[in-house]
Amino acid sequence: MELRNPFILPPLKLGYADQNGTINEQHLRFYRERSAFLGAVTPEPLYLDRGLREIPTQIGIDHEDKLPGLKKLVEVIRQQGAKTIAHLNHPGRMANPKIPGNYFLSSTDKPCENGGAVPQRMEEEDFETVVNLFVSAAQRAEKAGFDFIELQMGHGYLLAQFISPAVNDRQDEFGGSFENRIRFPLMVLKAIQQACSLPVIVRLSGDEMIPN
Repeated sequence: MELRNPFILPPLKLGYADQNGTINEQHLRFYRERSAFLGAVTPEPLYLDRGLREIPTQIGIDHEDKLPGLKKLVEVIRQQGAKTIAHLNHPGRMANPKIPGNYFLSSTDKPCENGGAVPQRMEEEDFETVVNLFVSAAQRAEKAGFDFIELQMGHGYLLAQFISPAVNDRQDEFGGSFENRIRFPLMVLKAIQQACSLPVIVRLSGDEMIPN
């Protein structure tokens, strides 16, 4: 798939949604104005589950009822000649602890330095649940008409919490060596690729900005 130019708008948390995480006219106006000049547009991170919000007024992709609004958003961007990228992210222990009902999973049970949430170390059943959240979101993105999936594996969020040797302190097949630490992120990636036909972009941190 080709872009008309190499400029891509990255995901920006606008905070325009209501508590239900639906698209409104303010979103459409914002992205309409910007997509006329870009090769592709990445709307803000789309939450996979209501208990995984980063801000209270974030856009969701957790349920079929979000599809009408997401379809409108994609169409507005497409009318301006740009492609649309669905940014899928599980924040893990970086879910916002100030939002009632949020829950926190991670590769570790160490408190998060950003916000102080104490996560639950993921167990076997949690891996399947998280993979299914990503897969369901990717399938909805395809139904909504997005052109690409962007899978967040950086910036300290859940998949990065597995990749990072500074965070991941597991002693099982998901911790220790790089091969083990990348195992779960690759499980998510492969599951998405098998479940939908959209091209998948992976976002990685070039530097964790952590001492040593």
